[in-house]
Amino acid sequence: MPQLGRSPLLIILVLFLFLFILLPLINRGKSSSLSDGDRALRTKQALDRVMGAEQRYFARNKHYADHLADLIPFAPKLAVDLADGLVSIQIDSSGDKTYLVQVGSSVASFNRTVTSGKVVAKSCLQLKSAAKPYCTRKTADIAKTLPGA
Repeated sequence: MPQLGRSPLLIILVLFLFLFILLPLINRGKSSSLSDGDRALRTKQALDRVMGAEQRYFARNKHYADHLADLIPFAPKLAVDLADGLVSIQIDSSGDKTYLVQVGSSVASFNRTVTSGKVVAKSCLQLKSAAKPYCTRKTADIAKTLPGA
């Protein structure tokens, strides 16, 4: 029977197996951060929250909200969306019957324009493949130039 203590090559091989194969398998753990799929879902949910809040705001005030802060009472989870830093939300309204909402994250970007409760223009961009269930337009689909007005 060979003596293990006297063979430096065998000791090196055992250390290699332990350090580079067994330890990573043993120390595998779940990531505590959100996946790209989770980010895509949260981005779409934020868009839906803004649009729902604008609809409720319009029902009460007969015009759309000028500021995102005006929508928080109608959709309190918007405050969580903003605080988590996963999405950026911008709204622009004439203070009348039209608004534009832009919701973006590291995986997707959504735009909607609504006039009198009807979506008149919409666009999305899939920045990462995890957003595919919510948007099929990819960065490769962006035209190099836009046609004239």
